[in-house]
Amino acid sequence: HPDDAAGAAMARRLTSPPAGTATAAAGVAVLVAGVFAVWSLLWWSWAATDAEIGKAATRDEVLRTAREHVAVLTTLDHHDVDAGIDRWLAVTTGPLHTELADTGAGTRDAVRRAATVAHAEVVEAGLSAFTPETGTATLLAAVEITRSRQGEPPTTTRQRFVVSLAETADGWKVSGLQRPGPGG
Repeated sequence: HPDDAAGAAMARRLTSPPAGTATAAAGVAVLVAGVFAVWSLLWWSWAATDAEIGKAATRDEVLRTAREHVAVLTTLDHHDVDAGIDRWLAVTTGPLHTELADTGAGTRDAVRRAATVAHAEVVEAGLSAFTPETGTATLLAAVEITRSRQGEPPTTTRQRFVVSLAETADGWKVSGLQRPGPGG
């Protein structure tokens, strides 16, 4: 029927977008995608050069190094006291380093006579302060120390330490090692 054909044509014109609308929509989509790509590239570039990323990487390195140093400072074998103290000196700086360097022969002999081996493992640690601008940091550490003497079963204790760190020309080193007071 002819009226049906005319009605169908009119319906197509009313529901179909005008010619060129699809092309315009595609152009807008390409423009939006381009703006998003440029924005993403700029955001990534700013993030990749952000000083906070460098600070976070340094903080992670200080934490790793400090954990290793605390384990060294809480480990000593009576079979080789001098080598143990040398290891302590290698990871310390400042007044703590000076104090350890002044360890006298009497103290070294007393450690040998005690015939004890102490091996430590840092089981938990975190930086409570970190200021790379001044080259200082503070670490809170929980350390398990296993002591053994020949003929006796080993004993394990858990101790907490507050560790001061200082950046030196040779990297981060321990400048102070303290046990917190009660409730600390």
